[in-house]
Amino acid sequence: MMALSRFARIARIARLWLCLLAASAIAAKDARAQSAPASVMPDGELSNAVATARRTLPEFWQRWRANEPQETGYAVKILVGDQFGAEQIWVSRLQARDGRIHGIVDTRPQRTRFVQAGQRIDIRPHSIVDWMYFRNGRMVGNHTGRVLLKYLPPAEAEQLQLLFE
Repeated sequence: MMALSRFARIARIARLWLCLLAASAIAAKDARAQSAPASVMPDGELSNAVATARRTLPEFWQRWRANEPQETGYAVKILVGDQFGAEQIWVSRLQARDGRIHGIVDTRPQRTRFVQAGQRIDIRPHSIVDWMYFRNGRMVGNHTGRVLLKYLPPAEAEQLQLLFE
């Protein structure tokens, strides 16, 4: 396996941290579902974030192809599912080969079993729900992560907000 640069490790940790926090926010949302009004739930906001990510996906691909030295850590969040459930996972170390985009599963799936962290998979364009990369050390994109910030404890949200451009 190829060694990751220091910055690539930081980018991966940031993605993992955001995924863990998102899972915590979703679990907390599920626990509040019985007593909280629907307007408190981030579902509509998350749908809007996914729509924004999909609408701006051509910009992401343009930046990825340009591969500027100040831009690193390109990743897409995809929706995967099997008979055990569906979930969103980050895929990084993207490569174009044979007219397809491939990447490495960057987050450990919690529900699905047909993919594993570290596995190389094809990325189907219709499965992409978000994207991100780092420019000069600051996170660009990650529209779903931005929505979830306001559902986290303030101290955690403030730390994560510092990562965003």
